[in-house]
Amino acid sequence: MSTQHKTPDILHFDLVVTGGGLAGLCAAIAAARQGLKTAILQDRPVFGGNSSSEVRVVPYGCAHSHAWSGETGIVHEFQLEDRPHNHEEFFDHGMMNSLWDMTLSESARREANLSTFFNASVRGVESEALEGEKTPRITPNGLGRTGGQKRRIMAVHASQMGSEKELVFRAKQFVDATGDGTIGFLAGADFRYGRESRDEFGEPLAPLKSDDVTMGSTITMRARDCGKPVPFVAPPWIEEYKSLEEIGFNRKLYHLNKPTYGGYWWLEVCNPWHQIEDNAAIRDELHRHVLGVWNFIKNHSEDKEAARNYVLEWVGQIPGKRESRRLMGDVIVSEKDVQSEQNWPDGVAYAGWWIDLHISGGILNKTEPGERENVDDNYKHWIRVAPFSIPLRAMYSRNIENLWMAGRCYSLTHVGLGPVRVQLTLGMQGQAVGTAAAYAIHNGLTPRETANPEDRHIQTIRQQLLRDDCRVLGLKNSDAADIARQASVTASSEAPFDLGAPNEMAWQPLDKWRGQIVPLTANRLEWVEFFLKNESDEAVPVVAELHQLERIWDRTPGKYLECANLRVPARSSGWVRAIFDADVVPDTPHRLVLRPAKGVWWAQGGDAQGGEAPTGTIAQFLYECAGGPEPKNAHFACFSPDQVEIPAYKHWRQSGRAPLAARLHPNPQPFAARMVNNGGAWPEDLPNLWKSDPSQALPQSCTLQWPDEVEFNGVQLLFDTNLTTPAGSRAPLESPAECVRHFRLFAQIGDGERLILEEKENSHRLYRAHFETVRARALRLEVVSTWGDASARIFEMRVSNS
Repeated sequence: MSTQHKTPDILHFDLVVTGGGLAGLCAAIAAARQGLKTAILQDRPVFGGNSSSEVRVVPYGCAHSHAWSGETGIVHEFQLEDRPHNHEEFFDHGMMNSLWDMTLSESARREANLSTFFNASVRGVESEALEGEKTPRITPNGLGRTGGQKRRIMAVHASQMGSEKELVFRAKQFVDATGDGTIGFLAGADFRYGRESRDEFGEPLAPLKSDDVTMGSTITMRARDCGKPVPFVAPPWIEEYKSLEEIGFNRKLYHLNKPTYGGYWWLEVCNPWHQIEDNAAIRDELHRHVLGVWNFIKNHSEDKEAARNYVLEWVGQIPGKRESRRLMGDVIVSEKDVQSEQNWPDGVAYAGWWIDLHISGGILNKTEPGERENVDDNYKHWIRVAPFSIPLRAMYSRNIENLWMAGRCYSLTHVGLGPVRVQLTLGMQGQAVGTAAAYAIHNGLTPRETANPEDRHIQTIRQQLLRDDCRVLGLKNSDAADIARQASVTASSEAPFDLGAPNEMAWQPLDKWRGQIVPLTANRLEWVEFFLKNESDEAVPVVAELHQLERIWDRTPGKYLECANLRVPARSSGWVRAIFDADVVPDTPHRLVLRPAKGVWWAQGGDAQGGEAPTGTIAQFLYECAGGPEPKNAHFACFSPDQVEIPAYKHWRQSGRAPLAARLHPNPQPFAARMVNNGGAWPEDLPNLWKSDPSQALPQSCTLQWPDEVEFNGVQLLFDTNLTTPAGSRAPLESPAECVRHFRLFAQIGDGERLILEEKENSHRLYRAHFETVRARALRLEVVSTWGDASARIFEMRVSNS
């Protein structure tokens, strides 16, 4: 008896990325663009991971929770390329399609330095020891490993389905973007699985004792109205549900009135199954419940008559995982790091989804909500964190010398994973890893040396990320090669600051503290007028306050500056003035506050059409919690002190997308031309956006002027592509209306202008161009048209001579 083995193909690369979800794909493309010979291995036939047409989870990110916080960079490119050519609305899970898959594969195909290997599953890792033998310790819950031997990966071995090839990939460095931390696990990397104890990292949302509980996997579905009755006969092996109560507490069936609709996030299976070892059993169990819920909708629910023409068009065959192994780095991001900005010197990415942990047991837990926040406001407003930075030191293995991590398997606690695990956030984090890996390999550095916060390398990487349109919180452009920074700027017009006409059909009661964040650009604020309504028969006194902030998403009180007293006349609605007469720090965000006042209402702005707030502004309210869950929820086991400990807190929270009606004097000028070279290119402290006056027709121009002639042969432009609309709300078959479509660049040479560039069909945020060197005193950008908006909008202009 003999066993035959195929001779493997030996392949050599600078960097090998394993895992083709959005994190892995962004890492691979970023590295390839930086000149590395890169391979990406994907164990399935398409890129996209959970967002692919195989799993169909909508890729969400920070903007789902926070206005103006949308991820940019490569993962944003994917969206901007997909939406104009894809007819599908991605309003819910189950709605993704194969056109999205094609967008991702085309993005990889365009990269000359990137080789793709689909259907390639890693089965082994070659590594060498860098120290003597060590006995790793097992983590307290018995499912992790720590104190492992220091090693270096030499190669990964993969089997490719379809081609029957055995492949060996040798490289200088590797990226584990498998989600399950497979490469790190096989190489002996330290890892964790399950929940840490509360005391280990001081996490209020961690249980008292560590355990093996994880978030679960979900299989989505898709239903379609066929226009005629379609019966559904359930197979005998499903989980039969005949009432909503049998499905579980607070499990809502939504979108049943749409022509097509997707599945439900709460169809989730976790414990007692292991998310990796029991993957096949989890799939079978999920199918029992997915078809059981569909059978309920069709045959037993109160909506069964409305559902009579619907057919189950698609059911996923691959569970979409939320959590499994997490590989450990030099920094482990925990709850304290996501609850407040740590200002990491090696911060290279950010997140801002909420601490989304789901309930233990998933669909098997019938007596508790699928997610605690859906029933308890004290919990809800604690987990709604403001955008926070993530350090590069959490993105490489602490004991495997040449291993980076991208995606949900990087160095986090279970609680820390909650707000970073969504796909747009992970895609942007993957780009940071790919960029850092390229720098490390070009300079002969290990990942640890590259991320050292006390060395110069990390600041070079952070500036490169800005150049590549990746937002790094708190960081400004300091590129010495960008000669636009030395120019003065003028524009043909500038949009006035305007929170919109009062919408007298939409009012917010002053039953709590309310605020409107605005960017102040002068050094004084004399007065503010609020549009208020008093329904009582007597005048009501109201106290207004002014707070100085650091960022537009701040949950903290900020720095108190001044208060003002005003009176709202009885039975009135209209503008009421508060005199502040305050000195302020220019070019910083401030919060205009009204304290609670019974019977008084503050009108929303944005006019009666419900317009969104101006870029860089946010309406807020103050939520106060004395500690613990709401009394009505104290009986739930998931709120017991051994599971969570909600502290006392006061947090300012975003209140919808519309502004609150206010007028200021002097009126700020946050959309001035000088914003295009002020170092910021995303809304954060200011809008950092030049916007032309919408009352003046296009074309409109923005001009960089130097005191003397300069030479340049390259430009980089960052346009507005709407960073506040969540991914699931972006319209199909459209580019963002705000995005510049047709523009021209003119160089001032002598007494005249010369056209050096014209683009008629731009649909991207990041636009780069190189041309023959010109010598000029000015560069004028003329915006001829947008994809629908009345204003020209530019975040940044960079000019270089390379």
